[in-house]
Amino acid sequence: MVSGNILEALSFYRHQCSAQPLNWWPFYRAAWCSNLLDLPDSAMVYAEAAMRLQPAGEGCLSELLEALSDEPMRVLEYSSLLSGGGSCRYRLAKAEIDLNLPEKPSLDWLVSSFASGTDSVSADAGCWLSILYGDSGLAYIEKSVELMPEQEFYRCLLIDKLITAGLPDAAAIHFELLKETGSEGLSFWQTASSLYDALGDPSGAIEASRRAYQLRRTPSTAADLGWKLYFVGRDAMRDGNLIEAIPYLRESSGVWSRDSLWALKSDSLLILVNEYTGTAGGFGEPLI
Repeated sequence: MVSGNILEALSFYRHQCSAQPLNWWPFYRAAWCSNLLDLPDSAMVYAEAAMRLQPAGEGCLSELLEALSDEPMRVLEYSSLLSGGGSCRYRLAKAEIDLNLPEKPSLDWLVSSFASGTDSVSADAGCWLSILYGDSGLAYIEKSVELMPEQEFYRCLLIDKLITAGLPDAAAIHFELLKETGSEGLSFWQTASSLYDALGDPSGAIEASRRAYQLRRTPSTAADLGWKLYFVGRDAMRDGNLIEAIPYLRESSGVWSRDSLWALKSDSLLILVNEYTGTAGGFGEPLI
């Protein structure tokens, strides 16, 4: 099942887990959905079940380590199950850094693999090192893109790093290269939104965030769209453009949950709009 609505997908895979208790796949997918929905306890249960059925499944281990990411000591308990790189190696290295361990074998593995500088293993290591080192990780992901220019995720990460570094023009050049690949996946639209934001194009940023939210409805994509809509509506109100503000605030109010902070703030501003335009104040009929 492929669904942009991750809540619906999780419900589907939960049902499949009950119907196929010896099949590791629905348990793995339920863990994946749970992690996307920021439900680590649920993700841990399903990932552990998937690993019992498929002990060699790296994807199952990845979901389990993500679910345990706030418990680095528990993450390290699984270090013996891994020999290569990927997201599992990143989770182990992050746990070593979080615990400030004197010896960091997984981090050393990534550094050593990156130093080879000749293949996809090096590119993968550079990707994870760039995430681990935050603002100082630009050089790592630049090398990853150089080694594997066709990898969408690497170039998206590079664009995000360039934006963070205050280099939106350089980011825009790489975005044009990304567009040439014909990609229109989640990473593409999230990166597009960040770039349009950096270039001072709020309308473009909102449209890109809408596309990302349509592709995958999760707390993170909802927050990105909800806040963008709220801020544009709020700024329009501050400039006295009440008519322009209303559709942005209404849309923000309906993203994900009416109890989300952006929705509550949007609703609050919509109430103010109605007060300003109500008949009691002599301004004519209410706008909303």
